[in-house]
Amino acid sequence: MKKVLVILISFIFLSTHFAKLSAQVNAPDLRCISCNAAGDLTLTWIVPPDPSAQFFSYEIYHSIAYGGPYTIAGTVNTRTINTFTHLGAGGNVQSQFYYVITKWGAAGASGSTAVDTLKSIFLNLTNTSGVAGLSYNNLHTPKLPTSSANFKINREYPTLTWTNIKNTTALNYNDTVTICTAILKYQIEESDAVGCVSSSNIQASLFKDLTPPKNAFLDSVSVNAGGQTYLGWNPSPSGDCTGYVIYQQNGAGAWIPIDTVYGLNNTAYTTTNTTSNNSSVNYCIAAIDSCKNISPLGTAQQTIFLKAKYDLCGRSAQLTWNNYQNLPLGILKYNVYCSVNAGPYNFVGSTNSNSYTHGGLVPSKTYCYVVRVFNVPQVITSTSNLSCFIASAPPATSFVYVKTATVAFAQYINVNLFSDTLKPCKGFNLYKSDDGINFNIIAFLPYSPNGFSAYSDVDVRPSEKNYFYKAEIVDSCGNSRYMSNTGKTILLKVKNDNTFIFNNNLSWDNYSSWLGGVAGYNIFRVINDSAQVAPVDFVPVGTTTYTDNVEDVYPESGKIGYFVQAVENFGNPYGFTDASASNVAYCYVEATVFVPSSFAPKGKNNIWLPKSQFVEKSDYSVRVFNRWGEQVFDTGEDNKGWDGSNMESGTYVYLIEYRNARGEFVQLKGTVTML
Repeated sequence: MKKVLVILISFIFLSTHFAKLSAQVNAPDLRCISCNAAGDLTLTWIVPPDPSAQFFSYEIYHSIAYGGPYTIAGTVNTRTINTFTHLGAGGNVQSQFYYVITKWGAAGASGSTAVDTLKSIFLNLTNTSGVAGLSYNNLHTPKLPTSSANFKINREYPTLTWTNIKNTTALNYNDTVTICTAILKYQIEESDAVGCVSSSNIQASLFKDLTPPKNAFLDSVSVNAGGQTYLGWNPSPSGDCTGYVIYQQNGAGAWIPIDTVYGLNNTAYTTTNTTSNNSSVNYCIAAIDSCKNISPLGTAQQTIFLKAKYDLCGRSAQLTWNNYQNLPLGILKYNVYCSVNAGPYNFVGSTNSNSYTHGGLVPSKTYCYVVRVFNVPQVITSTSNLSCFIASAPPATSFVYVKTATVAFAQYINVNLFSDTLKPCKGFNLYKSDDGINFNIIAFLPYSPNGFSAYSDVDVRPSEKNYFYKAEIVDSCGNSRYMSNTGKTILLKVKNDNTFIFNNNLSWDNYSSWLGGVAGYNIFRVINDSAQVAPVDFVPVGTTTYTDNVEDVYPESGKIGYFVQAVENFGNPYGFTDASASNVAYCYVEATVFVPSSFAPKGKNNIWLPKSQFVEKSDYSVRVFNRWGEQVFDTGEDNKGWDGSNMESGTYVYLIEYRNARGEFVQLKGTVTML
């Protein structure tokens, strides 16, 4: 019975306690504290639920220190009201601390526990050399979950116009004043997700802009075609920049202001002087603001001063220049450009050094050069001054002339030159080609004071192709100067007329190129490998074929040769009337041998005699063998036959050997019957 009574009493106690808990009203969730100009602080909170209608009042507790003591700053008797303004709180003097509790139950006999304590935001302001130093505190440490991560920094300028100048998570900020003279006010705000905003006190001070603007970044200086320097830079990052002062360094190393460019985004300037044509010139700039504050001088850059020197013997331009200094992101390369006779500037080469050689220049032409430096990303460049000269050459022979390119009887080619005797040179490069297009140097011929030079070219096949020759003057420096005319050999071809075997058909191409032109062609025969003194005929220029009948002169060997000789016309300005011979071309009549198939020593045809025509008699032989392979007859004379004496009738084998007109050895084998 005693145990049942204890359980009953415990149940009654717990029921009463849970009923009391369910009737409790929690403290409001304090979220924002805002300060007005007088220092009054307004608190904003989240209204707690009150399902049992037990609310009595909110009590707002205040202290100037986190650890207290806290006193009641006021009460709010309506549960749905979520703000309270503490008049005369001193929020403009220092930070203030607050928490709020809820009183509930009969006559507010019960009270909740405070959720948290908040500290009003207090702004401190310093004024140092035109820089507003702002420092402030967090509303709560750590930040409330619903507080914004950023503080908004607001500034009043002009009067009654507030501008958000910065959002930051930091508890301090330096505002560099860019207004010449003004009273500036500042206030800090921090918003909360529930919709309220905490704000600091307002601080003000008289500021003067003593801070120079940040300087612009001079990226390059270049020289234009007129020798004037062009400067380019990026705008100053300072919004109050109103222009830029241009400085030039004098010979003593002092920086002299030479001009001022106005406008934040006016980022280019061209000098009026042309000193960059004569030397490298240093420039720098400084930014100036509306309050006449001038930044320190920026990084200097200097123009590229290019010097172009002509190498007479090398026929080249020796280019040198100073290394470019302080190019943003470093130097990648220098490009060299050249203009010839005032033509367009064309790229000729690239280098990483400060010198370059441009070769292959042509005397009497005007060459102008510029050098351009590129930074590593190739987005910034700087161009040098122009440097020009007229290419020249040492005195040299004014002309060289190919008199003749003629084929010698031994089938090599003689090339004869004539040159100026008044102006000596080192000599001549002799060129040869077999197509008239692609020429190669085959010899160097020293200069002769009498003007005549000659060369015998043995590395030729003049019976197979034409050869072209021309000469090039080499001056005292060893450089090539002027080229001569081109002399072309004559290629002769001869063919026997198969129908009329004593007719030989000749064809050739024209000789070129004489200054007097070709008058015509002499046609010469070559008999027994010996050229006849007198020509067979002469044909006028324009005729390149000829038919020669040689019935009366054909040797028994069947071989005859020809060459044609071009004869120069009158009118050569040097007074020459030259002649040039072609190759020797041979014509052959095919050899024939008639061999009787039988003979009768005791009959009418009693001699066996082969008949030959156009065979070489010096290499002629006839041999006859019996059936046992024994030689029974042998002769080297084409007019001696076999009479068969002391031989029996029957079949014999013959072997005839001879050399034809082409020099080819021929064998004829067969049988002959002796009756």
